[in-house]
Amino acid sequence: MRLNVTRDDLLKALSVAGGVVERRQSQPILTHVLMEAGDGEIVLTGTDLEVEVVARCPAQVSEPGKVTVPGRKFLDIVRTLPAESVLQCQIDAGRFRVVMGKSRFQLATLPVDDFPNLMNVRWDTALHVARADMRRVLEKTQFCMAQQDVRYYLNGVMLEMAGRSLRAVGADGHRLAFCATGLNTEVAEERQVIVPRKAIGEMTRFLGDTRDPIELSLSANHIRVTQDQVVFVSKLVDGRFPDYHRVIPQTVKYEVVLGRAAMLAMLGRVGVVSTEKFRGIRLRFQGHTVAANATNVDRDEAWEELETDGALPEMETGFNVSYLVEAISALEEDEFQFGWSDNNGAVRLKAAKTGDDQVYVVMPVRL
Repeated sequence: MRLNVTRDDLLKALSVAGGVVERRQSQPILTHVLMEAGDGEIVLTGTDLEVEVVARCPAQVSEPGKVTVPGRKFLDIVRTLPAESVLQCQIDAGRFRVVMGKSRFQLATLPVDDFPNLMNVRWDTALHVARADMRRVLEKTQFCMAQQDVRYYLNGVMLEMAGRSLRAVGADGHRLAFCATGLNTEVAEERQVIVPRKAIGEMTRFLGDTRDPIELSLSANHIRVTQDQVVFVSKLVDGRFPDYHRVIPQTVKYEVVLGRAAMLAMLGRVGVVSTEKFRGIRLRFQGHTVAANATNVDRDEAWEELETDGALPEMETGFNVSYLVEAISALEEDEFQFGWSDNNGAVRLKAAKTGDDQVYVVMPVRL
């Protein structure tokens, strides 16, 4: 292998492919990135056996070949090199050599044949969605995913495809996030899949903000996202997601419209003195005011009231302030609807005007 490549092109591709590579792995080969050179480009592949990312970048290839190089170490080296510089890369006596000006690096390699491959999958469903829409539904729901929950089906985001609609749902047993968007193609058969936490993080990292479409492919156990020079494959969580329709209140007895910015500011100030472990605050709706108060074990206390335009039905209950702040922050309008049926039940948050495609449910806590 012998090639020249610009540092900026290589850094962009290596950041994507190397993002899934961990510095410490039970198998040494999983700390490496597979680098294939030929036909005027470099193909970089990184995997941890659960997620695989393939990224491409242009290069002047004088001698094609394959090599595995330490992913994170190679990425750190490329980052430190000057912008717009040109790197000369080659294999020399079984070691990977990188030259840029007076800088020289030699990295250890491992056998190419030991590198695993997740791409040999039979895909049975393919559809198209704007990359900005895909990124949006993931970002608006991923913060509600569970983390290392024994209910493994909650450790990811559920994607549901039906007709021309793509819905994403995240839940951890204490709260739920729902966000929907349209598809560019119609799905013949309704599908539900659960994408694991790490895959969701990687997808939101490389998906762009344009309206250009990406291809979403599904198999029985895998999901694939194809975007320009990047192909991303992940295993799916083997399990069935709970029926989210039963968690989201379809109707509520009481509903008030609140200002998003003012509510976030009040919760942020009062939440400062909430107990660090439980982050509990108490909300009270009465007359023309919304009041929030919090205390902690040091007997610190915060209290603040927010005036509202209309009279409010009376309600008082406790919440995890972080859950409320994250849900309200994710809403996209200046005003939102806060709905509930009783003091001990879940509350429903959604945008005041276009709330049907973005809904959050937060369970109360006992203080």
